[in-house]
Amino acid sequence: MHFRAPIRLPEHVSVQVVVVRKREGLLHSSHVIEELTTTTEQMMGRFERDAFDTLFDHAPDKLSLVKKSLITFVNKHLNKLNLEVTELETQFADGVYLVLLMGLLEDYFVPLHHFYLTPDSFDQKVHNVSFAFELMLDGGLQKPKARPEDVVSLDLKSTLRVLYNLFNKYKNAE
Repeated sequence: MHFRAPIRLPEHVSVQVVVVRKREGLLHSSHVIEELTTTTEQMMGRFERDAFDTLFDHAPDKLSLVKKSLITFVNKHLNKLNLEVTELETQFADGVYLVLLMGLLEDYFVPLHHFYLTPDSFDQKVHNVSFAFELMLDGGLQKPKARPEDVVSLDLKSTLRVLYNLFNKYKNAE
């Protein structure tokens, strides 16, 4: 469940565990029922569907319009550093553009030793995205619903949610 494996776990699985304790030189055993899974809804949590779930499910034709709008917003700011985004799916996955974008939007320089400018591993990329999320919290944004691992794993919906959060707050920023 933690790693969001694409398998469906059976509901209401429990095991009987034998607990053995030694007291005063004698072994005492008892049986305890350990519940491993409950209902799927409780295990996975109730995720509220948002506009992006609806967009992906019912209006995939409008997805390109949303992506173009977000690319325009992002490039408006990243162009100040002579950087340009053409692919939302891949270019934010290492977290570098997210960190730089937050610095530009909040009008400060992010010291280069705080993040990996050329991340080599999955962990370094997750570090960068997590750091960008921290900068978002410092900037007064709510904690993104997406997990850093999802953004790094090229999950478009997660990336769009993060960028849309930024767009909502900074759409009028110069």
